[in-house]
Amino acid sequence: MDNFGHIPRDVIIEILSRLPVKSLLRFKCVCKSWRSIITGHSFIYEHLNMALVDCKRARLLIMHIDPHTRATVFSLFTNEQLKAPKNLRFHTKPQGHFRIMGPCHGLFCLYDYYENFFLWNPATREIKDIPKTPTRLPREFVHKPNNALYGFGFDWKTRDYKVVKMLWSDYKGGGGEYHVYVYTLSTNSWRKIDVALPTRVYYSFSYYNSAYVNGTYYWWARLFIVCFDISNEQLWMIRLPKLVFPPMEGDVRGSTTFNEYNGSLALFFFLQNETETWSELWTLDRHGMAVTWTKQSSVGLLKGLLTPIGILKNNWVLFVNEDEGDTIIPYDLKAKSMQIPLPVDSEIKIEGLAWGMKAVFYIESLVSLED
Repeated sequence: MDNFGHIPRDVIIEILSRLPVKSLLRFKCVCKSWRSIITGHSFIYEHLNMALVDCKRARLLIMHIDPHTRATVFSLFTNEQLKAPKNLRFHTKPQGHFRIMGPCHGLFCLYDYYENFFLWNPATREIKDIPKTPTRLPREFVHKPNNALYGFGFDWKTRDYKVVKMLWSDYKGGGGEYHVYVYTLSTNSWRKIDVALPTRVYYSFSYYNSAYVNGTYYWWARLFIVCFDISNEQLWMIRLPKLVFPPMEGDVRGSTTFNEYNGSLALFFFLQNETETWSELWTLDRHGMAVTWTKQSSVGLLKGLLTPIGILKNNWVLFVNEDEGDTIIPYDLKAKSMQIPLPVDSEIKIEGLAWGMKAVFYIESLVSLED
């Protein structure tokens, strides 16, 4: 059976690398040689690289909060027509409301207010506990859990996964400073690194406006974007593009959405009052430390109380329309028109919790959390 009709091994690998994760997990039981192939490092990343190149394998994933249980819910659209989403739920702990980073190579990093961390691969159903940060601050500092920000990504040099924690600690007498820690999956441990970041940006940080793109994690800090290179473990800041805001009267509310868009970091700026809207999509081009902002599109007048939650590869921006029962509506940037609302399950409607939603593209992978 191991020879499987004398089919060459490289042909078997070529066939298997095109199959979905669910099938490959079953096929590990076919024979010892297939199990050896499917669980091997080279095959796992060959399968991943093929999935990253093939845009058709990417699926829309909307992360939001169940208003009844306060648990984090994942709605995965398993086809390109964006119909009949299925709910991804944890098969074990954690439970309740968690903040989410990712996906990165099919993996998510989740954490709660008490700094309980988990890595999760929904496709393989693996969950890994991450140890708590060994935070040992001098007595003159005051540690508060909500004074920390986190990032999650892949180290291309070591082929490892990392979590970064930036902890702002207040002096008891006023002021404060950052302490930066990095968790590495291969060692399952944290370590402190020495990096500098101006203290003035701390109170401007936003958890929801953050993204991992091409080896760098980005956080919005109002006038700046703070960047962390996962491989080199370096922090630096870049300025936002120069925006010309239109004069708008009355009660104006705004939001900014971070996403990966065609391989680049994308920012979608959105302002709205009772009668008009203004929005623009910008992408970041990086050449080393040099950066260039390019305006990709602007959106015309839109109706309804809207909140953008994601930018998609098919030139769509996803909005939550709170005036229409919190429906999720795509806007086509090329056609300049709203599309048909997405069929999110009525039992998990967000009911005014658009601030807790995020839309991303998800690719299944065989990446193991125990290797």
